[in-house]
Amino acid sequence: MNIWTGVAMLAIAAVLIFIGRPNKAGEHPKFLRFEAALVLYPPIILSFIGLGAAAFISGLLTR
Repeated sequence: MNIWTGVAMLAIAAVLIFIGRPNKAGEHPKFLRFEAALVLYPPIILSFIGLGAAAFISGLLTR
């Protein structure tokens, strides 16, 4: 169960990183143009990566 939870959280983090990338003109997506996004978006992605990696590793070690 932890393995699949970890994989899902890492996949969500990858999707969030892909969605948040600027386009070729250097413009950020519309939902990242307000000031609070610079403070909120990176910690959300980092928490998904950290918790997903922890769940995945925990699932592998308890097998």
